[in-house]
Amino acid sequence: MKYSVVLPTFNEAENILRTVGAIVALKIPDMEILVVDDHSPDGTFEIASKASAQFPCLRVLMHNGERGLSPSVLYGFDSSDAEILCCMDADGQHRAEDLKGLLNALSSGTSDLMIGSRHIPGGGFVEKWSPVRKFFSWSARLAAWIMLGVTVHDPMSGFFAIRRETYRKLRPCMSPKGFKVLLETTYLMSLSGNSRIGEFPIRFALRKFGKSKLSTKIMRQYAVMLISLRLKKHQLAKALNHENR
Repeated sequence: MKYSVVLPTFNEAENILRTVGAIVALKIPDMEILVVDDHSPDGTFEIASKASAQFPCLRVLMHNGERGLSPSVLYGFDSSDAEILCCMDADGQHRAEDLKGLLNALSSGTSDLMIGSRHIPGGGFVEKWSPVRKFFSWSARLAAWIMLGVTVHDPMSGFFAIRRETYRKLRPCMSPKGFKVLLETTYLMSLSGNSRIGEFPIRFALRKFGKSKLSTKIMRQYAVMLISLRLKKHQLAKALNHENR
């Protein structure tokens, strides 16, 4: 299997079949879709499991470890043998029509991590964002740059693809907590000296069904994550250098 597209889910019963169907319609060869559910009480796991009979490329897992987005993504990556690992949201905000271009961009061989970016030429937003959400996104990107020195245009995207070998080297240093696995991945790559990070333009859509996960709790978790990564900078760099020998 060349590609594995991991969809972490929590309460996405209204969206999961739409997302899976849109990805399947792309007809990307050598690809699996891996739904990793975080014990959704709305029946997301059951709906996706039934759909696996219709879509042979679909696998559905229940994540029984640490709760949260990042742990679900890591569990999905760890459960796949694919050469290229991809993460995207299952709520429709990451559009399936951008997936093929993102995977092709990484497959070209010039990068080890390809980020689906809203903030480079060609990228953007399908609908207008609220001022509150715009402010949070801008503040989060600014904080990542100030605290961690992360200079990519869209470290908050959440839509990305990474080579398995690169992920394998970073994995021992990745935290099974939090919700911004892309930011952590980008930061760890910079500490390891790997600058082979590319950005591919995507158009971000607003959620049509279900409820947004953005909350004050998420904002607090993000702040704690930034501080924790900054405090562990030298420890992480040492561990990564040892891993890459």
